[in-house]
Amino acid sequence: MASYRFPQLLKMVPKEQASSLLFSLRDSVEFTAEAARVNRTVLPSGVRVLTEEIPGAPSVAVAVSVAVGSRDETGGHFGSTHFLEHLLFKGTPTRSPLDISIAFDSVGGSSNAATAKEYTSYYARVSNAALGLSLDVLLDMFTSARLDEADFNLERTVILEELAMNEDDPEDVAHENLAEALLPNHELGRPIGGTEQTINEVGRQAVYNHYKKHYIPENLVITVAGGVPHAEVLRLVEKELGKVGWLSGISHPTQRRSQVPDTLSAAEPFRILEKDVAQANVILGFQSIHGMDPDRYAVGIMNTILGGGMSSRLYQQIREKRGLAYSTYSYQQGYSDAGYFGIYAGTAPENAEKVTLLMREIFDGVVQDGVTKGELDLAMGNLTGGLALRYESSMARMNRLLSAEIGSGEYLSTSEIMERFSTVSLDDVQRVAQRIASGSRSLVAVGPDLVSLSAHS
Repeated sequence: MASYRFPQLLKMVPKEQASSLLFSLRDSVEFTAEAARVNRTVLPSGVRVLTEEIPGAPSVAVAVSVAVGSRDETGGHFGSTHFLEHLLFKGTPTRSPLDISIAFDSVGGSSNAATAKEYTSYYARVSNAALGLSLDVLLDMFTSARLDEADFNLERTVILEELAMNEDDPEDVAHENLAEALLPNHELGRPIGGTEQTINEVGRQAVYNHYKKHYIPENLVITVAGGVPHAEVLRLVEKELGKVGWLSGISHPTQRRSQVPDTLSAAEPFRILEKDVAQANVILGFQSIHGMDPDRYAVGIMNTILGGGMSSRLYQQIREKRGLAYSTYSYQQGYSDAGYFGIYAGTAPENAEKVTLLMREIFDGVVQDGVTKGELDLAMGNLTGGLALRYESSMARMNRLLSAEIGSGEYLSTSEIMERFSTVSLDDVQRVAQRIASGSRSLVAVGPDLVSLSAHS
C-alpha cells in the first residue's frame, strides 16, 4: 500500500496510523486541527481513498467517482457519460435494481449520482454503521455494472424524458445555451446530459466501451466524510475491492487534468431562443478565468458584491428599487482550462431590453469605478459565514475532498480559504472585473418576442 506522508502531520497521529498517511497536495502547509483529520491513501492498484473524520458525527457521506465527464466523450460516444450515470443503478450480476434501492432504504439512507463536465460521481449518505453496506453497493455498481441491452433501451427513454423536462425549464435552457455560445467548438460547451440526437444515436456497445475504458482502478476515487476513522474506511474498501481483484497489480493514479488555460474561439455574440413562456430569461456572459487561476478569490468577492445575495448590486438595483425581476444573480463557472462568468435575470418580456441594459450598466459600474470598502467588508462577512454553514454538512466536506483530488490538486481548510480571500484588495476586485469585461462575450435570451435584444449583443 503506497501512501503520501508529510512530517508536519505525522507527529500528530498515533504511530500505527502513520503508514497510511497522508494527504497534502500542496508544496507547503500549516495544518489546522481540521486538516489533521484528513487522510489520503493510494492503493497499489491506483485506487485513491480520501477521508475526513468528523468526531461525533452520526453519519457519513460517501462517493465513488471517476474524473471523466461529458467533455471526455469522443465521436460515437456522445451521451455515454450520462447513460452510465443511469445504467449503473440498473444492477450487477449479484444485485437487481430493486436490490440497490432496498439496500439504501433499509438503513434510512439516500443515494444518487451526478454527471458533470469533468467528473461523474455515485454517492450516498448513511449512518456510520451503514458505511460498509454503502461501499458494498456503490463499489459493486462501479466495478461490475451489468449494462444489459434491455436496460439500455429502457434508460434511453428515461433520459429523453429527463432532457424534455429540462427543455421545459427556460432558465436551464438559457444556462446550457450560454455555455455553448461562450465556448463554441469546445468540449466544455457541450450539454452535460447530451442532446436528443446524441442520446438517440449512441449505441449500447459504445457506452459499454466507454465504461470499460474509464471505470478502472487508476481512475477510481473514493471519498468519505463523517464519523468513521480512516483505518476503518480502508478496511471496508479493501474488503469490497478484493472481491473483484481491484487490489492486485501495481499502477499509478491517472494524472489530473492540465490547469493551463486553453485558447478559446470568439464567443457567439447573441443567441435568442423563442419560447412560449411567461418570462424572458436573459444572461449576459463573458469568457472568464479557469478554476485554478490566481484571480479566483478576487472574482469570488467581485461576484458576491455584484450578484451574490440580497444586498448585491443586481438584487438591489433590479429587484428592490425597480421591481423588474424576482430572480437576478451572477456566477462564475471555472473548469480546469477554461471558465465563464454570467449575469442572469428573469423578467417580463416587455422589460427584457431595460433589464439587459441595467445588467450591463451595473457590471460596467464595477469595471469603471470599482467597489467600496463597505462592500468589500460585507462580501467578506458573507463568504466567511457561508463557508462555515456550508461545511457543517458531511456531504459538502466529502465533495471538498473529491474536488481537491480530481480537480484542483489542492486541499485547503476553511481558515486557509478565508485567509486567501482576505488578501484581496479593492484594486484587485476592479482589476478582475476589467479582465472579465475585456473578454469575448455573449448575450443569451430565452422567451417570447425578444428580437429587439439583438441590438444589445
